[in-house]
Amino acid sequence: MRKQKNYAGLLITGLLFLSLTACSSDNEETPQKEIAIELPSSLSMVYGEQQEIALPSDVLNASDLQVTLDFSLNENVKVNASEFLNVKLAKAVTINKESGKIILNSGLLYANSSVSGISNIKLPDTYKISVNVSSDGQNFQGKQTIDLKVTPAKISVKGLDSKTDIQAAYVIYGDAAIFELETLYNVSADMNWAIENQSSIGADVSLSSNFLKFAANAGDPNKKLEKAYEVNPVLLKDGFRVASTTLRVIFIPKIKFFFGTYYPEYDLTILLNNLHIALSNGYVSAAPNLSPETYKSTFAITGIKKDGQTFTDSNDTFSINEKTGSITVKKETTLTAGAYEITVKALTTTGLEFLTTLTLNMSKLEE
Repeated sequence: MRKQKNYAGLLITGLLFLSLTACSSDNEETPQKEIAIELPSSLSMVYGEQQEIALPSDVLNASDLQVTLDFSLNENVKVNASEFLNVKLAKAVTINKESGKIILNSGLLYANSSVSGISNIKLPDTYKISVNVSSDGQNFQGKQTIDLKVTPAKISVKGLDSKTDIQAAYVIYGDAAIFELETLYNVSADMNWAIENQSSIGADVSLSSNFLKFAANAGDPNKKLEKAYEVNPVLLKDGFRVASTTLRVIFIPKIKFFFGTYYPEYDLTILLNNLHIALSNGYVSAAPNLSPETYKSTFAITGIKKDGQTFTDSNDTFSINEKTGSITVKKETTLTAGAYEITVKALTTTGLEFLTTLTLNMSKLEE
């Protein structure tokens, strides 16, 4: 009888163990499946740009989707008196809960790799944004890190071609050299303009707000030789560069353009721009003088007047040699006597344009 009781006890104990094991298995949670989010691994933005990143549809389909952003992979440097980098990132990179899109506003950040002129702190080469998604209902989780690169915006110089890598301007000695700097974005209170290479170009160039000014004595002291400056204006935020450009300004001697002769050794000008010729005869003028000749490029007629009134040259009587500027009058019997004033434009190698006139007084030859 004692053995039978022992067997019964063992049986009950075994059944209880199996029951507890089964209950334990039922309560154990199934591990969440790891999924690939399939977002871009890297992004590049120009400072001030905004961008949206859509999560994959199979992730967005989860009704209980949880999306979080983490910036802890960045060195959390102090970027101004009261804020750290990760605080800036949390403001610049957010999630739109309605659309499920990640919103990036680079205008709330700084250009990467920039060094603050205030604190001497260097920003990372990229900003690391970790995106975490999970769903209990669909039993998945995923994580991906995006490397965001923000590059400086380009500063435009009003009136110059901003599409070129280096914006360039020619200034004639004696003319004011003031350039207005512009950006596509508002300049906030935490921003300021500066000249990055101020120490190398000296006091010849200065900034007043967003106006770049050259001193009256900039360039060659004798104002006879070309002198070029390459200036690097920048827009700083909390001391970090957010926009920049390179401006090349070339000072050149005064350009003389007229019909006549110029003697540079004496700075003597003899005008031959009012001539008398026979009516109806063909005529070829001397080429105009453009000094210094190194700036000579092309010439064109921009208008003709007869006795002060606009003259329409329907017969193409007047023409110009584009390379030399010499005026040709075709032999033409339909012309009537009078003073024909021809306006000639010289386009120089600098891009600067100059105008002069040649007046041909036509009259019949006395018999």
